[in-house]
Amino acid sequence: MMIKGKICHQEVNTMTAKETELQREMHEMAQKTAELQEELSGEKNRLTGELQLLLEEIKSSKDQLKELTLENSELKKSLDCMQKDQVEKEGKVREEIAEYQLRLHEAEKKHQALLLDTNKQYEIEIHTYREKLTSKEECLSSQKLEMDLLKSSKEELNNSLKATTQALEELKKTKEE
Repeated sequence: MMIKGKICHQEVNTMTAKETELQREMHEMAQKTAELQEELSGEKNRLTGELQLLLEEIKSSKDQLKELTLENSELKKSLDCMQKDQVEKEGKVREEIAEYQLRLHEAEKKHQALLLDTNKQYEIEIHTYREKLTSKEECLSSQKLEMDLLKSSKEELNNSLKATTQALEELKKTKEE
């Protein structure tokens, strides 16, 4: 029995040592668990903060998206209005161009008609002046002929006068002798 008592005592001591070791390990585990719990709590707080920031960013992004969508819609409406205005203006400009081209064409026709009338008047005046010039030239030719006849007659008269003057002088000389 003593051996049994010793063995029991040894077993009790071994068990007590193991219990102490287990309690110490449990204490370390509890400390590690507390540290891990604290670390987990800190990580949880950090992640919660990040999540909150992300949620705020998402909300802000959604608000910006709504604003941008609204602005985009307004810009599209504005662009549509501007395009309509542009199309209307282009139509008006085309109409004005067509009207100006028509006016220009009519003005060119009037100008051409006026030029033709003016050219006819000038041609008539030129014809009249040519007729007058021809008439004047004929008149000049006849006057030149007349002048040539007069010169010829004058020469004849001068010759005749000279001959008569010589004949008179000879008569005078003959009378005086």
